[in-house]
Amino acid sequence: MGPPPVVTGISPKEGPPGTRVTIRGEFLGTSATDLIGLKICGCDCLLSAEWKSKNKIVARSGPCKGRGDIIVTTRSGGEGTSTVQFRGYHESVGPVKESAVWVEEAAPPSLPWGRRPMSPTAYTPPDPLGLSTEGDDCKFPEEDLHELFPDGSGNLTDENFQPGWYLLEHQSNTSFEDLKAGMVFLQRKVESQKEGQLSFLKENTGAVMDQLDRLVLLKNMYEEDQRKNGKEPLPSLQAAIEESITLADSLFAEILSRKENADKTREALSLLTRHKFLFQLPASIDNNIRKKEYDLVVNDYTRVKNLFGNTDVKLFQKILAEIDRKIEDLKEKLHTRMKTMPINVQEQTKYIRLLVSLNWEGDAAWVAITSRKEYLMNLMNKVKDHFKQKEDLEIGDKGKRKPKESESEGCWSGVRSDWCGAACGALSAELHALWPLARRYFAGELGGQPSEPMRHPQLKEMIIAVVEQFSEHMRLCLLSGGGTVAHDVLRARLTTNLRHLREALDSLLKLDLPKQPLSVVEKVIFDYRVHGMTMFLQRALKRVKGLKDKETWKIEEYTDYGAITNLPHLLETYMTEALSSIHKCVLSSGRREAPLFEEKGETTGVLQRHTQQILLAYVAVLRELALPKHDQEFNNTSLSVALDQCLDETKCEEPSGRSRQQQLLVAGANALYTRRQLLVELPGTFQNFELPQPTEALEATKNALADLEATIADTYLEHKGDPLVGTIEPSMYMGRHRIQDDELVQDVRPYVYEIINNLIAVHAEVDSVCGQSSSRYMRDICETVCEELARLACGAPARSRAAAFQARLEYTLLHAACANHLTRKAENYLMEALARIPPLDSEEDKKRMDSLLEGFKKRMELQLVSLNCNMETV
Repeated sequence: MGPPPVVTGISPKEGPPGTRVTIRGEFLGTSATDLIGLKICGCDCLLSAEWKSKNKIVARSGPCKGRGDIIVTTRSGGEGTSTVQFRGYHESVGPVKESAVWVEEAAPPSLPWGRRPMSPTAYTPPDPLGLSTEGDDCKFPEEDLHELFPDGSGNLTDENFQPGWYLLEHQSNTSFEDLKAGMVFLQRKVESQKEGQLSFLKENTGAVMDQLDRLVLLKNMYEEDQRKNGKEPLPSLQAAIEESITLADSLFAEILSRKENADKTREALSLLTRHKFLFQLPASIDNNIRKKEYDLVVNDYTRVKNLFGNTDVKLFQKILAEIDRKIEDLKEKLHTRMKTMPINVQEQTKYIRLLVSLNWEGDAAWVAITSRKEYLMNLMNKVKDHFKQKEDLEIGDKGKRKPKESESEGCWSGVRSDWCGAACGALSAELHALWPLARRYFAGELGGQPSEPMRHPQLKEMIIAVVEQFSEHMRLCLLSGGGTVAHDVLRARLTTNLRHLREALDSLLKLDLPKQPLSVVEKVIFDYRVHGMTMFLQRALKRVKGLKDKETWKIEEYTDYGAITNLPHLLETYMTEALSSIHKCVLSSGRREAPLFEEKGETTGVLQRHTQQILLAYVAVLRELALPKHDQEFNNTSLSVALDQCLDETKCEEPSGRSRQQQLLVAGANALYTRRQLLVELPGTFQNFELPQPTEALEATKNALADLEATIADTYLEHKGDPLVGTIEPSMYMGRHRIQDDELVQDVRPYVYEIINNLIAVHAEVDSVCGQSSSRYMRDICETVCEELARLACGAPARSRAAAFQARLEYTLLHAACANHLTRKAENYLMEALARIPPLDSEEDKKRMDSLLEGFKKRMELQLVSLNCNMETV
């Protein structure tokens, strides 16, 4: 980057717009392309700039006014500065100033009596002092004038005119002697203006005298006319006109009489022709009626009425009476045909026009509109009765034989679907005839004169009554009665019926009907969509309730939450199928239809309730499968070897091949998988089908499943843990052997091995079904065992040193064996039992204790590994 441009001098320093300005300075650009900006007093002058050298630029000033800097901008140096300023002003063009436009060289003539021209700014007034300013280009600074005369002006026409401003602005270089001469010129000019009126009269004395003579002559002529004709000349004028009329009659009387005779002759000939038409008209009317050429009849009748309507001839009156009788019969015939349905609109309009042309008493167009409305309502009733009768016949045929479940179709039957299509078609077709006919009637196109204040509300009530009857029939057809159909049939019928309803609504929208009848049809469509959604959900609910009969207790999959059957997958399938059907069939809204789901809307609540019913029904199925009311006690014996097996295999095994304990665990695994996996994925399914999230339903189902899991765990503990705990005390005192005080303990008593083996058996059963989630059941059973051991330790304290050593060894081994399954509460029970046993006093006893523990762990290594494998917190 080079140094920024600096402007140090300009020539000239002031001027009007377009002044050629020479700019001098330093670093004004290295070439013409390096110059990218030039502003004079804030106006862009780059287009007129001519780069001469890095110290000189020539340009023309823009439309600026006042003082301002000259700023040069170059690519190499950027925006520059200026040490000098240029003053721009706008000069007014006078008659002696060179100008590019035409200027009037002379002021407009002065008008007498001090009047001024309408546009005082249309010319430049001459110098009042008569002094030439040509060549005086040095102007007094305008800013200084404003400072000297803050409230004044140099314009001669302004009220705040200041002579000093004017002299400084226009005569700043004029000498004092010239100003004195100008003063004398101004005084002479003022005196000459004062003498202007008198000189004007002197110069035009002849013309003034001539005008006075003309005025006197006019006055004399007016007075002479009054003496001759008086002040009221109209009566004499009227008398003269009447006299001329009488004279004219006497001159043309003979000619007028001959003209009258000729007119009578021509009138007689014309009447003869008219009589012929009148006599032939009755036969012509009958002939045209047979040919259905009613327009010719109307034209002839209108013509004869115009010709002979006011005749006094009795013969003519008799013929007209016969014609009127035939026309009345024709009116009745046209009226009957206009009301007879079905009839197309064009023909009905033709009859309306004919009746209006024949002056039928009544409002023909309104009668036609009313007839169409009654016909439409009767047509919809006939459609309803026809399909109801057809449905009754089908039900009667099915009643003769045992109906299948799939034949109970109800409102989803094919007959109802045909009924919906026929009713929608009838409404659309007839309203497309009724509504345009009514619009033409109110527009006055049918020739009548409708009483709008009365007819408009009546027409609106007609349309609303028709649409409400249609709505009532469609609700009876589509929203009443139950029925069981196949899923594909349900979707097909629902889609077909919705298409019929929407086609009917589209046809009404094309007619530009009022909003109220349209809203009735929109409400029917919306309610039917909600009904369809409800049917899909109720179908899913019924299928979920039937899951109990489909449970075979066959393991379908091993998951992180245990072995599950097909029930969770069936629930997911039923829900997905229902949601998919809702999305495809009823979710999308048609033209002018409200969205099916709105935030906190009633339909959203319906979806939430049905979803919750489906999910809670599934929970109820799991509960009934896991905890049947007729279930007997699993095992309430005290035989530890029978904890996991019944004495009679045929009685213990269920038809599915699984014991009741295993079924209970499988039901718990199904509940846990549903709560942890299925219900977590269900919101995504709702979102994929663009449905509102069932937050409340999911929360209620999760709580219900958690309660069911807790109940299953308590039941399993009750029927599996109680027999195990019941064997501890009898096994502990089996043989009633007492340890002597000096006896050396070498091993634990058999009850410890029995507890470990029983826990291994329970763990094997739970792990085979629940897998990694089996820790819950093992923790509960271990906690119960520890509670029983603490109770026994409290009830039978060790009375000898050997007995204390024996008890501490057994409790320590049980703690080590069940370490992975002990809860805090179980730990407290064992610590409480150990606290009641006297501690080991000698180091020898401690070493022997450690040796016995190590030997036990080596002997029981396989059992301990089996007891503590696959344990994760769930």
